[in-house]
Amino acid sequence: MKASTKIYLILAVIGVLLAAAALLFRDALADSQMGAALGVGAGLFGFGLAKFFTERYEEKNPELFKLKAIEEKDERNQMIRSRSQAISGEIIHWLLMAGAWIAVALDAPLWITLTFVGVFLLKTALDIVFMAYYQKRM
Repeated sequence: MKASTKIYLILAVIGVLLAAAALLFRDALADSQMGAALGVGAGLFGFGLAKFFTERYEEKNPELFKLKAIEEKDERNQMIRSRSQAISGEIIHWLLMAGAWIAVALDAPLWITLTFVGVFLLKTALDIVFMAYYQKRM
């Protein structure tokens, strides 16, 4: 077993221990602290277990992971991935604006509407910055 596989298993165990500690000491912890400990514990457990099983599967089937690594570096697959990310980013971009309009229509607090608009503007600015970067690079 590789060292990274052991580390992921240890992370899963730490996650279980943290969640159990949150439940055992619920009287001594504030609700937010208990919730945070449970959330972090569950996240560590899920992440550690998933990565542990992935690493174990890779150790038992190295030829499949070699093929996967080759496919990930394939130019056609990279182009497909870039296109799908661009389209999904564009969809999320306009869903943010729809969220802002819905927040206005529902008379939500101003900070919610401004958060939607701020993230929309951040995404727009990042689009412009990356377009300029890639125009110089390519």
